[in-house]
Amino acid sequence: MGCSALRVSELPINERLKQLLESEGVKELFPPQTEACKRGLFSGRNIIMSTQTASGKTLIAEIACINNVLSGRGKSAYLTPLKALAMEKLADFKRYEVLGVKTALSIGDYDSSDPYLHEYDVVVSTYEKMDSLLRHKPRWFSQVSLIVIDEIHYVDDPERGPVLESLISKVKAQRRDIQIVGLSATIGNPEELARWLDAELVVSEWRPVPLREGVYFKNRIVYSDGAVKLVTPVYSHPIYDLILDVLAEGGQALVFVNSRRRAVELAEAASRRMGSAASRELVELAEAALESSEVPDLNKRLYETLKRGYGFHHAGLTLEQRRIVEDGFRKGLLRAVFATPTLAAGVNLPARRVIVEDLRRYNPIEGNNPIKVLEYKQFAGRAGRPGYDPYGEAIVVVRREHDVDWTLNTYMLGKPEAISSKLNSPRALRSHILAYIASDGPVKAADLKEFLDNSLYAIQKSRESLRDSLNRVLDFLTQNGFVREQSERVYEATRLGKRVSEVYVDPLSALILLKAVSRRKKPSPFALIHLIAMTPDMPKLSFRRKEIELIERVLNEFYHELLIYPEERGDIDYELLLSETKTAMLLYDWISEESEQAITEKYDVGPGDIRSLVETAEWIAYAFKRIVELLPEARTFHTSFSVLEKRLRYGVREELLELVSIPGVGRVRARKLYRAGFRSLEELASASIWELSRIEGIGEKLARSIVEFSRKNLGRIQVG
Repeated sequence: MGCSALRVSELPINERLKQLLESEGVKELFPPQTEACKRGLFSGRNIIMSTQTASGKTLIAEIACINNVLSGRGKSAYLTPLKALAMEKLADFKRYEVLGVKTALSIGDYDSSDPYLHEYDVVVSTYEKMDSLLRHKPRWFSQVSLIVIDEIHYVDDPERGPVLESLISKVKAQRRDIQIVGLSATIGNPEELARWLDAELVVSEWRPVPLREGVYFKNRIVYSDGAVKLVTPVYSHPIYDLILDVLAEGGQALVFVNSRRRAVELAEAASRRMGSAASRELVELAEAALESSEVPDLNKRLYETLKRGYGFHHAGLTLEQRRIVEDGFRKGLLRAVFATPTLAAGVNLPARRVIVEDLRRYNPIEGNNPIKVLEYKQFAGRAGRPGYDPYGEAIVVVRREHDVDWTLNTYMLGKPEAISSKLNSPRALRSHILAYIASDGPVKAADLKEFLDNSLYAIQKSRESLRDSLNRVLDFLTQNGFVREQSERVYEATRLGKRVSEVYVDPLSALILLKAVSRRKKPSPFALIHLIAMTPDMPKLSFRRKEIELIERVLNEFYHELLIYPEERGDIDYELLLSETKTAMLLYDWISEESEQAITEKYDVGPGDIRSLVETAEWIAYAFKRIVELLPEARTFHTSFSVLEKRLRYGVREELLELVSIPGVGRVRARKLYRAGFRSLEELASASIWELSRIEGIGEKLARSIVEFSRKNLGRIQVG
C-alpha cells in the first residue's frame, strides 16, 4: 500500500477515544488500518477491507462505530453472521462504556422491533436479526448512520447470503446516507464488491505475524517459498508428529478435520498417546466439562481429553462446552484442539500451527470434492497469535506425492474464489420481496426493481433475468393471498402477507400451514411437529440406510394423524419425506421427555444440534400461532401451537408446563416434583421447604426459591 503508519494521536476522532486507545497500548495503526483511514473511513466513505486475519480491520471498524456516536452523527450497527461472533463482539464493545457509549446485543426474537434499542448507541446483531428488525420499521433505525458488516464474504453463502444481500440492497435503495463498512479476509473479487457498494477498497496481504504455508508428505514439510523442513516421525502419524513438532517449539496446534467423529477420535487418541500430566488448571478446566450438558457420555469424553491437554470442538457441542474448549486453548492450557470447519467460521481462536488433515469434503451426491480455496484461507487465517507467536504456520497433509505441487499451487499460491450473489432463487426472492412490500407498502413495481437493481446480482448477472424472477414472485405472492395489486403495478401486503413477513417465515411455510388448517382436523402433537418439519424453514436430519425401517414404521404408526398426507404433496422426494419424519421423531422424543443422552444416541446428534433444532421448531410454532390468529376458524390450532411452543421450549409433556415455569426447575427436576406429588404452583405454595428439599436434585436453597416463586405467582402462569 505504501503509506506511512498513522499514530492514534493523528486520527480525526474524538479526543477521549484517542486517550482510551492510547491507555490500552494502541498508539500506532497497522498499515491496513492506516489505509482505511486515508480512504475516508472517518469522513463517511463506504469502505471494503479485504485484509488478512489479525490485520486490525475489526478494531478500526470498532473505532469508527464509537467515533460515529461520540461525534454526534448517530447510532452504529455492527453485524455478524453468527450469534457466537455477535456475543464476542459485544464483549469487545463493552470496554467503551467508560466513554458513555452504550452497546446492546440483539440476536433473539424475530417478531419484534426491539424498541428498547433506541436507548443504545451501538447495536450488535446478526444478519437475520437485523433483517427481521427492519421488517418492523423500528423508529430507532432512522438514527443509524453507520453499519459495519463483518465477514461480508457470507454474501456468497446459499443460506445467509440472500439475507445479507437483501439487507444491503434495501439500505442502498432507501438510506443512501448510511455509511457501510464491509470486512473480510477472503474475497476473490473485492473490486466487484467495492463497485456494488460504491466503496473505497483496501486490499492488503500484510499480517502482524508472518504466515508460512506448506504441505506435509512423508515426514517433510515443503513450504510455498521452496524451503523444506524434516519432521521426526515419533508416532509415524502425520497429525501427531506435526503436533509434537510444534509443541517442541513452544507453540499450540489447531487441527481441522472433516467430521465430528474424526475430531473426537483424534483428540482421544492424542490424549492417550501424547497427553501431559494433569495440572491443577487442567483439572479445573476438565471438571467444568462434567456438568456442561445433559449428555453424561459426551461430558465424560470431553473431560478425559481436556485433563490431558487436548480438546475437540464442533457444532454438536453446547455453547458452554465450546466456550470451555476455547478458553482452555486461549489460556495456553490445551496443546491442541481438533475441530470441524465450523470453528474457522466462528470465534477467533489463533494457534502457532494450523493443520488441515484433508482438503477434500464428502458430498453424498458427488463423493469427495476439493474444498474451496476461500475455505482453506479461512483455516490458514487462524495461524499465528499476535503478541505471542513469532510466526504462524498452515500445514496441509497429503497422502500422494503428486498432490504436493497441486496443493501448493491451488491453495497456498491461489486466490480465493470470486464471491457471487445467491439472491436469485425462488425461496430467497419470495421472502425478501414480500418483506419489502409488507414493511414499505404500497410499493410500485418500479420501486421493487430499484431495490433489486441495488443488489450484487444485478451487477454480476442480468437485470433482465432478475426482473423476470420478480414478476414470477409477484404472481406467486398475489395468487396465494400474500399481496394484492392495489392499482396497476402497485402492490400492498394483505393482513396475511404482513403477518408472515413479521414472523420471519417463508411464505411457502405459511401455505403449508393454511392447507393443514383448511382440513378442520383436530391436530395431534406429532401431526403439528411433522407439519413444522415439512416447512422449508426447518432444517432436516439426514438418515442412514439402517434407519429407514424405523422411520417408515413411525410414519405408518402416525400416518392417520398427519395433517397433509404424502400422496397429497405431488411428486415428493421419498428421501425428503424420510428426513422430515426423522426430524419430527427427534422433536417428538424431546417433548416426550426422552433424555438428551438417549436422543443423541438414537439420532447421532449432539446436544448443540438438539438445541438448534428445538429453537427453530419453537420459533416456527410461535410463527404459526401468530398466523392462525388471523383465522377465526382455527382457534383449535392456535391453542395447540401455543402449547406446543412451550413444550418445545422446555422439552416436557403438557402436564409439566406449570412446573417448568419456575426458575431453576428444568425438565428433569419438574418431573421429579411431579412424581413426588407436587403438580401445580398451588401445591408447591403450600409445601414445606423440608418436604421439597428431600427430593433428589432440589436442595434447601432451591426449595425455598420454589416456594417463594409459587406463592408470588399463583394464578399468573398460563399454560396455553
